Amino acid sequence: MRKIVGLFTLVGLTLLVISCAGSRKDAGPILKFEDKEVQAEVDRLKGKIEENPSNMEYRRQLAEIYSHNGEGFEAMQVLENSFQIDPNDPESKYMYAEIAMSIGEKLKAFQAYKDVLQGSSGEDYLSRIGPKFTDAFEVTKIVGTPADEAFGRFSKDGEKIIYQSNQNGNWDIFEYDILAQIKNQLTDSPYQEENPDYSPDGNIIVYTSTVEDHRDVDYNQKLRDIFIKDLNSGRETNLTTNGSNDWRPSYSNDGKYIAFVSERSDLREVPFYELRGDIFIMESDGRFQLQLTKTESNNGGPSIVAGSTEDSGEIYFDSDRSGNYEIYKTDFKGNEIRQITFFPASQDVSPCISSRGDKVVFFSDRDDNYEIYMMNSDGSASQRLTANPADDLNPVFSPDGSKVLFHSNRDGNYDLFMIDLTQQAKQLFLYEVVTKIDAAINLIQPSE
Repeated sequence: MRKIVGLFTLVGLTLLVISCAGSRKDAGPILKFEDKEVQAEVDRLKGKIEENPSNMEYRRQLAEIYSHNGEGFEAMQVLENSFQIDPNDPESKYMYAEIAMSIGEKLKAFQAYKDVLQGSSGEDYLSRIGPKFTDAFEVTKIVGTPADEAFGRFSKDGEKIIYQSNQNGNWDIFEYDILAQIKNQLTDSPYQEENPDYSPDGNIIVYTSTVEDHRDVDYNQKLRDIFIKDLNSGRETNLTTNGSNDWRPSYSNDGKYIAFVSERSDLREVPFYELRGDIFIMESDGRFQLQLTKTESNNGGPSIVAGSTEDSGEIYFDSDRSGNYEIYKTDFKGNEIRQITFFPASQDVSPCISSRGDKVVFFSDRDDNYEIYMMNSDGSASQRLTANPADDLNPVFSPDGSKVLFHSNRDGNYDLFMIDLTQQAKQLFLYEVVTKIDAAINLIQPSE
């Protein structure tokens, strides 16, 4: 699966200037619903608004009907009209923000949330607005430079992190010692080395490289192979020499297997960006490469369940076979595939199963932008871990399951951050939430 990046729409927050006389135009857009009951309720509320132009409750009810029936922009217009009657009604502004968020009008939403907090009833809304801009647990930046850092993974003892960084103009593999706070570069070439992972003993790393694609094409069109590198001898070995694009390698906990994604089975004559990836598994020396998914869809982000064997192994992965990306799991033969998440209006991507096998972290845009989530391994008890207007991506568990590493552009470029699941985030004061909203606005529309 190609890298998923959320795009923000830049929109100005402008209120429509209208008459305050309470006409039917003031009551809302001219729109007819096919559902007669819905239309009858719309007509009733418009009549009520005409009779009682200063009643905000009728206007909110009308906006709710439009929003519930997929007409978010019309719902926003109803509320914009109401602001001409009462520009300080906090509940209408809060509703406006919620509807704006639901249709991707983030700049309008953020400004409305800020207006609510800065109003006379701001403290009453802090518990409703604050969590939208506050991570659930303590989050710390682990590696951050002017270059991008991404796709981090823990060593099996949890003391080091391996990741990719483009500090030298192309992606190379780096290692960071968490306790000593020392960085070490593990690959240094003019090619693209990405998606690293440690073997259990830490002596070997697996990663992708474009070193054997000598075509004069753009980076995005280069074919990646999966390599292993012995950190003691420096020897590098290509495990996938088949002329296809192979990526996202991931070791099993015992180091016997490597799961990965490959486009080798898509033989269609289509542009490179339309080729579909499937989940494969191989032994750690590259032997017995077995295809596990065989559908006409994109499949990615494999994560092997700890304790898996050839006879009883399981892999979690993401797939768009249902139309959007959801989380699935399959056995080592690819015979039994089970869907884990069911959110058809969102994209659930890049699962990582904990070493105990009880929890899965992933990222999703189910709350409008990409955030980190955690759920039970059966898909139940889903919980959002991060709340930030930036993109929080590709989470992985620490070996003991108490931390989650991910990369995010919340500080401008992509850096590595860590969630401490043992430390609840402190409750923010109102002014602190407003500061976070200002940062979110600047992220969408940087100040000149």
